[in-house]
Amino acid sequence: MIFTQDRQLFTIHEFSRACGVSRATLLRMEECGFLTPYRIDPENGYRYYDAYNAAEVGQFQLLQSLGLSRSEITDFYYQKVDNRDFLKQQRIKLSQIQRILEELELRNDPSQQFSFSFVDLPEITCYCMEKEITSMEESETFFYTTHTESIKAGFQMMGTEPLFGLSENDFHISEKTPMIPAKTTACIPIVAPDHEDSHVVTFPVTKAFSGLAKGDYSIIWELCVRFWKEMKKRKLKAIGRARFVGLVAPYTGKHISQDQFCYRLVVPVDY
Repeated sequence: MIFTQDRQLFTIHEFSRACGVSRATLLRMEECGFLTPYRIDPENGYRYYDAYNAAEVGQFQLLQSLGLSRSEITDFYYQKVDNRDFLKQQRIKLSQIQRILEELELRNDPSQQFSFSFVDLPEITCYCMEKEITSMEESETFFYTTHTESIKAGFQMMGTEPLFGLSENDFHISEKTPMIPAKTTACIPIVAPDHEDSHVVTFPVTKAFSGLAKGDYSIIWELCVRFWKEMKKRKLKAIGRARFVGLVAPYTGKHISQDQFCYRLVVPVDY
């Protein structure tokens, strides 16, 4: 460390005000082993802090914003424990936040209908059923039925991940290729069970290219066409099946107007 000889020290009252935290909070940081005052008067117990201490409090507040407890912050900050699992979980949260923000931004911007980006998809376990779909209405009913069956089978839903569909043609749609009829797989995210089931499929963690669209059912065709053009323009190669997510559609948001429906087409890619 580099510091001057005439170090400026601050009382706990001055220091707590400067850091925007209470005196009690500073004492709790000290109790859990994170913060050590520069000096504690041995006669009266008065605590004195310096600018380095203020920087440490800032680090504590940053880690606290991630939802960590005081003891966890101390362990992770001073690397008293293996951080790899923690970092993995935070990466998953970051990916979820990125996807949610993209969806909210699109729905709240009246001038925008499409957006394309790269996203990280976590490992996800799903309850899956397959059927030949001949209409959009039948698709909605099929997803509802699959969702119902997964609950009846006793599986716990994973609400933090949206349900999605797979198609035999990976949603390669053009003027000559109708969207339906098509063999479709409905995938309902669930908490990974401790037993085998023929309907349960686990999709691995992967990087992916994503296309987002807002509008009524008619926007789906244009999203699919634009998506594969973007894939070709960027010279991206699919390394997994395309997933279609009805983020806010009649099934997931029946009280929302059709022009506010939101869809995502996402394909695992190598980039």
